[in-house]
Amino acid sequence: MKLSSTEQEGIVALLTRIYTDIRDIEEEFQLVAGGGDFRPRIEHFHDAIRAFSSQTPRGKPSDRLSIELLAYDLGCLRYIESMPLASFKPGGQPTSPSTGMVSLDKGLTVKRPRPDRAVRERLTELYQHYAVLFAALLKPSADVDYRDRVDELNQDVEDLHKLNSQLETLAKNKEQINQVMAAINHLEEDDLRHQLVHFMQQQKFEKKDNIKKLMQFLKEHAARKDKEIASIESAHMNYVMAQLGIFEGSKDMLKKMASQGMNLVGRFVENAVAESRKEMGR
Repeated sequence: MKLSSTEQEGIVALLTRIYTDIRDIEEEFQLVAGGGDFRPRIEHFHDAIRAFSSQTPRGKPSDRLSIELLAYDLGCLRYIESMPLASFKPGGQPTSPSTGMVSLDKGLTVKRPRPDRAVRERLTELYQHYAVLFAALLKPSADVDYRDRVDELNQDVEDLHKLNSQLETLAKNKEQINQVMAAINHLEEDDLRHQLVHFMQQQKFEKKDNIKKLMQFLKEHAARKDKEIASIESAHMNYVMAQLGIFEGSKDMLKKMASQGMNLVGRFVENAVAESRKEMGR
């Protein structure tokens, strides 16, 4: 289901209202992200929504919307749903700003307010609402990042294999130098292309051992790219699995929203999940 710009703005506005409610609770009870990020936990996730909202139609996608970060976000959102007071990064528990030892009398002890059961249940509910909309809204961005990067890396690997084939021929027939140069100029990586042009200009290809070493280097370079492809594909699968898990736990919530006249939200989420299920069946 492709949203119109007005409908998309409506989903973002709803997410922002939920974000505000969560932020107010987390500020009151000092529930911070951790890992050097002393903001309320929800700020970490809403950074992605802000990046999504600030994109221009033809602009380069924000790094904040990479498939790896978004898959990580969904995993953290699911964790917070189940552990509403937990941080998801090291050092997320509130501490005193002072490192010195202080002798405390009974009357000087300051007890930090602790969220009661009602607050914990409210946080769980809010994060459940936030997570299901977050996953559905950002799925297209996650897919674009996944497809573009995997396609680009696959093309790089294919170009490297073609170059290696040309180098193998060059080792047997030095008259193939023009074909090798054409293959080098076809590479997208600027640094690698410049290094290889220098290799050819220095006529290092005259020695078969140099060609052999270069071929091994290019083979290993292609293998690293294959490993990166596998990592991106794994992150995409994690995103899809987390989205489906979030949806399964939110069906009652979506029905309630539909009964309150928010049918657009339910249809939008269900269509996003349907796309993810199709991907799982491929």
